[in-house]
Amino acid sequence: MKKKTLLPSLLFFIIISALCVPGIILSIVNPVMANSATIYVPDTYDTIQKAVNAANPGDTIIVRPGIHRENVLVNKTLTLIGQDRNATIIDGDGSGNVIQVKISSKVSIINLTIQNSGTNPDNCGIMLSEVANTTIHNNIIKNNLIGVLLRRSNHTLLMDNIIMNNTSSGISLADASDLNYIIGNTLMNNTVGVRIQASFNTFYHNNFIHNKVLPVQFLGGVSNKWDNGVEGNYWSDYYGLDTNGDGIGDTELPNWADYNPLIEPWSITRVFQVESDEDLITIQSNCTIASFNFNQSLRQISFRITGPSGKTFFCNVSVPKTLLHATSSKHWLIQLNNTNISAKSTIKENDYTSIYFTYNLSTYEVRIRAIMVTDFTPYVIGGGVAIAVIAIAIFVILRKKRTIKTE
Repeated sequence: MKKKTLLPSLLFFIIISALCVPGIILSIVNPVMANSATIYVPDTYDTIQKAVNAANPGDTIIVRPGIHRENVLVNKTLTLIGQDRNATIIDGDGSGNVIQVKISSKVSIINLTIQNSGTNPDNCGIMLSEVANTTIHNNIIKNNLIGVLLRRSNHTLLMDNIIMNNTSSGISLADASDLNYIIGNTLMNNTVGVRIQASFNTFYHNNFIHNKVLPVQFLGGVSNKWDNGVEGNYWSDYYGLDTNGDGIGDTELPNWADYNPLIEPWSITRVFQVESDEDLITIQSNCTIASFNFNQSLRQISFRITGPSGKTFFCNVSVPKTLLHATSSKHWLIQLNNTNISAKSTIKENDYTSIYFTYNLSTYEVRIRAIMVTDFTPYVIGGGVAIAVIAIAIFVILRKKRTIKTE
């Protein structure tokens, strides 16, 4: 019998993060149906395929850590989630497709390691065949013939996956697989990073790192887009320059059809070492961070953020108190292009100071300054306190004069 329970918080946060991606329509992220059940493998069924066969459309299958040696066929609306991406492994054991999704819609494959497909032509880690609105998120897909193959499949979201060491290609878009989004993936050490013979697909925030023959092989298709309007992809073979410090390459363009290549590998989390190995400032943002600077004498952090206009983005800056702190959480000055947004920011204090704010892009210069009351900085003390200080000084001077005159 299937075990009903509340959907784990993992799925909630994955759905929320996907919804925040600019340009993605809501239908790409699969809804949780009101009467859906949650099935655990191996608790409820001892194999993933048995769980799939028994599930009703809309159910969620949660796979416990371990090596699950099987080939899985999904032909209904399901969500398949691993509890630990590194430890929950579906291993094809060198035979066929590890996971095949066929003639269905709204399937999600999340948080798994998927490895060791067969070596016959078109054997894959994940094959999508005549499906729509599939989400493949936060997986490790490695050591297959092809990492992910789409055939006549549309409106797929391939997001935040590591796709590596696949002997033919990391991703293959074939046979009219159009209108898909490939965002934030790392394609590394595949023979070919992406093989494409489809149209109207969108690629950005992907890292193409040391793919052995080609990062991209164009076999057909038209109007594929290689940026989100401002930010493209990172290419380990791009040697152009960023002349204005916004993190986007400005010379030797295009690079593999990308007119906005990223200078550094994409990550939603960036860590900057300031003074020593322990002095680390972490910035989380869903847009490009560049030109980071820490100025101890000014007690200030500055950097640039860049992304497409008309979208809302977030930024969270985490600063160790041993490196930089203000008198209180109210004494931080946060500016975007010289506009004070301190009152609109959320600041939390523990061993680190966490500073969170949102904004609409395109490009901003960010300055974050820690103020100590002893600085008597006008940003903090304000006009009223400044007047009070001046008044006290005048009172002291007049009193001294009166004392001298009396004597």
